[in-house]
Amino acid sequence: MNAEYLLGVGLAILSGICFQTGLLLQKKVVNEVPKEAREKHFMMTLLKNPVWIMALVLQFGVGSLTFMFAQTLIGPALVPGLMASGLIVLAIGSVKLLGETLSRTECLGIFLMIFGVLSIGLSELGINIEIVRKTLLVSDTIFRIVLFSASLFLLWVSIHLVAIRQKGRKGIIIAFSNGFPFCLSNFWISPLLAVIFIVLGGKGTWGETVIFILASIILVGTNVLGVRQLQEAFKFAQASNVIPVQQVPVQITPILVYFYVFSLEAPARTSAIYMITGVILIIVSGFLLSRRQTEVEKIQ
Repeated sequence: MNAEYLLGVGLAILSGICFQTGLLLQKKVVNEVPKEAREKHFMMTLLKNPVWIMALVLQFGVGSLTFMFAQTLIGPALVPGLMASGLIVLAIGSVKLLGETLSRTECLGIFLMIFGVLSIGLSELGINIEIVRKTLLVSDTIFRIVLFSASLFLLWVSIHLVAIRQKGRKGIIIAFSNGFPFCLSNFWISPLLAVIFIVLGGKGTWGETVIFILASIILVGTNVLGVRQLQEAFKFAQASNVIPVQQVPVQITPILVYFYVFSLEAPARTSAIYMITGVILIIVSGFLLSRRQTEVEKIQ
């Protein structure tokens, strides 16, 4: 592992810590919203709270900046998995800051998630930004990108519609569907980073300009809608359940990015073993964390 790879790993972990800390603070504010404000003017109530705004800055300011640098160094296949190491912050913070409780099953689920993403990180399935830039406008790659993105969008909408009709386990189903907009965001940041300086420098081709505009729209749209939907999930379930379940699609889709979208080969035989192990652990973790009764209790 060279210095560039290790720096990318460190930045991805730091980004994960910032994101999870921001989410914990958001959940704390949501818990404190009066019942009458949860049905009407919910988002306006949050936007008026300085702690919620600070959490958003930490998540999408510091967290996004380190996320982009990490993406530039090691690519979209590894960064989401390494960022989930911030679940350690979630496990401690949900008890200390939010007053939530964790059963033994949920503790096991969180630790399985941590080991799962660690295993994915050890697979070393990095995608250099130059590889993205060279293959981005190849016709086969464009087709796979469109199919990949459309599939994630349809899954997001379909599962969210199911969640709306549910009475029990509503928060967990919303949390699972909420992972898909962030899957799209995690992927499209790489095409954006691959073309942004070329386009802004006035040297971009027509295709690169289209990619730049499309990526910008997708990134803004998915993050705004993703944050809005996440606050809804927080109304019905604990942060210690919502975040890990949300991470299930977030952690699995990078495998498709590496092997399907960019059609790359694993650098070593052990890489596939690490990857498969990580996916299995993440799926089991999501199942364990979604079993609890999902009605959240307000902090006293």
